[in-house]
Amino acid sequence: MKNKYIIVLLTIALSLTGCEGYLDRTPLDKNSDATNWTSESSLETFSWKLYNTFDGYGSGWSRGQYLSNGLTDDYCPDGYSYPTQNIPSSSSAWSDPYSWIRRANILLDRVDQIPDLSDEEANHWRGVARFFRGKEHFNLVRTYGDVVWIDTEVNIDDTVTLSRARDPRVDVMKNVCADLQFAAENCKYTTDNTVNNMCADALLARAALYEGAWQKYHENNTENAIYFYTIAKNAANDIINSGHYSIHTDYLSNYISKDLTGNTEMILYKVYCYTGEGAKVTCAHAMQGWCNSSSKTWGLTKSAVESFANSNGLPIYMGTYSDATIQDVFENRDERLSEIASPTILCPVGWAYEEGINSSTGYWTDKFVDWSDYGTITWSAPYNTTDAPIFSYSEVLENYAEACAELEDLGEGSMSQADLDKSVNIVREKHGNLPPLKYEGAGSVSVNGTVITKDPKNTVGVSNLLWELRRERRSELMCDGFRHDDLMRWKMGSFIDFSKNPECYEGASKSAITAYYNATKDNDLYKDKKYSDIENGNFWNGDGEYMSAFNLEENNRVFDEVKNYLEPIPSGQITLNPNLKQNPGW
Repeated sequence: MKNKYIIVLLTIALSLTGCEGYLDRTPLDKNSDATNWTSESSLETFSWKLYNTFDGYGSGWSRGQYLSNGLTDDYCPDGYSYPTQNIPSSSSAWSDPYSWIRRANILLDRVDQIPDLSDEEANHWRGVARFFRGKEHFNLVRTYGDVVWIDTEVNIDDTVTLSRARDPRVDVMKNVCADLQFAAENCKYTTDNTVNNMCADALLARAALYEGAWQKYHENNTENAIYFYTIAKNAANDIINSGHYSIHTDYLSNYISKDLTGNTEMILYKVYCYTGEGAKVTCAHAMQGWCNSSSKTWGLTKSAVESFANSNGLPIYMGTYSDATIQDVFENRDERLSEIASPTILCPVGWAYEEGINSSTGYWTDKFVDWSDYGTITWSAPYNTTDAPIFSYSEVLENYAEACAELEDLGEGSMSQADLDKSVNIVREKHGNLPPLKYEGAGSVSVNGTVITKDPKNTVGVSNLLWELRRERRSELMCDGFRHDDLMRWKMGSFIDFSKNPECYEGASKSAITAYYNATKDNDLYKDKKYSDIENGNFWNGDGEYMSAFNLEENNRVFDEVKNYLEPIPSGQITLNPNLKQNPGW
């Protein structure tokens, strides 16, 4: 049976402010803030709404965290995307986290009102509250940098708090880590798909890794970078040492299962369900629909496809690779590539596949399509019901390896073969069917006796070890919603700039598309199509050799290194609180 806990659409009427005199008295005939907090179940019920902060695959037609960020070099969306151009007057990216933070602080404050609650139970719920408080502050820091840290229930008449200046991001992130460390130490371990100590460690590893990279690559602050990388490494290691999770060989089952209960890689996941044709949708999504409908799908880029290793475990620049046909592209490669995109079908605009399926780059990204669902009511959007990973063990292992390598690079100890063997080598073997990486000393790594050399695309100067771990991370988490954040924290915004990295918007080669056309043109599916339909329906790069998602002068995406790593503070917020100073460049 599916766990009920991730999707709970409840609202609880809680009075959050008081009045003087008679109005302060507890009502005798209705619930109030004073009467609601009577047992541990009150805390549990109030916490349910906080689970809505997990996007997963989205809800209805919204897209959630997966395959949803156009500002990446992994895939091209169905429409042109570019960094923020103008300062908005308001933004949910600012207001929503603070609303959730207030709710988390209310939960934290009300723990002490519950009678007969043991210290262990009380600290568990304090941990849950601090988990969500830390999570939402982390979201704010990723988006805006310096933000106001809020650790109390703030009412509308609290002019002191509401007029505060932003706190330095490093201080906020230290508070975030403190919250998550408390949650990791005090939340119970559970198997009912609710926030527990392992979820806290997973988020702690993610958040600390992010800030460690920011402090290293943006702030050039070695001390702070070591501080956060160490936290990330230890948090990931706690999960590894727990023995609760393991990597299995069925990579796709993590993304196309209607029930992730019992999946050994899932630390937390979002449950979706549909109660039957003609009945009420409890909570469903459109992820599958975005991938297999006549709307243009988000195709993998040339950059993404070529980032996957050859089957011998070495990157393609160290071996033979051809993109002359789709068979050449997918043959003898990391097995994850064939599970993320179709290895047999090209579907450029004008040469649509069955049911009109067409792709922005020619490559069909079908990682999220459950083919066993074909023909059922849940096959079509927005009634898709596959469960969405929130925290997965594979991400934890990738985080652990990166933290180890970064600490070595900063002179804080050295990485070891054991570090690789208990992290990325497991993922490579189980998901990619690749041979393991061998540690060759500081900054160096090999596969089966061949030392990996510098990638010509490594223009940012990191070690070959770090670059290979980044490539491995990209392969494992392709389309999972991490790549944009990774590029931002590594200070690699130029990789989504069209003029600096054309491969971030290019797709399949013209030769591969031509070969596919010649091989399939007599099929009933394509018999009414002409090659000119492909040429007329798509853009091509400057040399006319690769399908190009947005090869128009007016669609030339530019990344501004001064301002585009952070979003602008909404102007309306600065009007309300002049002590909020705008981000650089805006």
